[in-house]
Amino acid sequence: MHRLACVLLFLSVYIGLAAAENETPEQTRAAFTYRRALITGTVEGITEFLPVSSTGHMIISDRVMNVPDDSKVIVSGVTDRKGRPVTQERVADDYIVIIQVGAIAAVLVVFFGRVRSVIGGLLRADRPAMRLTLCLLIAFFPSALLGLFFKEAIGAYLFSVEVVAGALMVGGVVILGTEQLLPKIKFSEREVAEINPRQALIIGLCQCCALIPGTSRSLSTILGGRFAGLSNAAATEFSFLVGLLTLTGASIYKMWSLGPALTQVYPAGPAGLGLLVAAITAFIAVKWMVGFVSRRGMGPFAWYRIALGGIILAVLIAVQK
Repeated sequence: MHRLACVLLFLSVYIGLAAAENETPEQTRAAFTYRRALITGTVEGITEFLPVSSTGHMIISDRVMNVPDDSKVIVSGVTDRKGRPVTQERVADDYIVIIQVGAIAAVLVVFFGRVRSVIGGLLRADRPAMRLTLCLLIAFFPSALLGLFFKEAIGAYLFSVEVVAGALMVGGVVILGTEQLLPKIKFSEREVAEINPRQALIIGLCQCCALIPGTSRSLSTILGGRFAGLSNAAATEFSFLVGLLTLTGASIYKMWSLGPALTQVYPAGPAGLGLLVAAITAFIAVKWMVGFVSRRGMGPFAWYRIALGGIILAVLIAVQK
């Protein structure tokens, strides 16, 4: 029985390897053109902090650009930190996360004063800074832990245009509902600094929904803040600060897990351009976002999400006929 099991295991591995195709690292890097980096960086920067889902938009833009993402194509001679082969699909999906480094840099610049005061307060052991840091960690950990445990399933079953289209439309309907039901709250300068752990936990639990591509991390955290009793402006600012932890953690984890494969599959030139473009466009989007949401709410984003999701579903149906 033991021998039979070994034989079957060998055959399954052999068949899997035989069925897989290979491409060289040079071919993989060649797919990362400057045009692709420019488009991906622009899409990431504009959409990362808007409640429209940056991951969803990048999945769509990758599909439009025909980015190679076959799970059966293995980059020959390239393995990640754990010695596992790296597929074309993983190269494409991980880049969507890694390019968020550009958006992180933009938020650090825009909220440099807030970040500096929190760090300085921590060094001085100031209670307000320590409380805000605790709240940021409370808001960060639920989705971080859930994403860590279910990352394989999320990548395998949820990274599709169909899921993105559905999540965009559902998110739009949720925005319209909350805009009507939740009371308008006047913004206070002390609001973000005085967030309590209960409010942070509500925001953190809502952020878990963003693990579904097309939902939007920004939307989840902003709505979480509104559900917790924050004004639109305060919920948006806290969303940016939570995003610093979430995006940094996700990007560092992806780069760390790739290990030596990182430099083997991503060319420095195009990758650097993508990060730079993402940083510039994200800076503009963040500066504009807080004022817009304060004045207009999130209704316009709801209609955009519903329209885009409907167009995507209509195109998918037309193509299948």
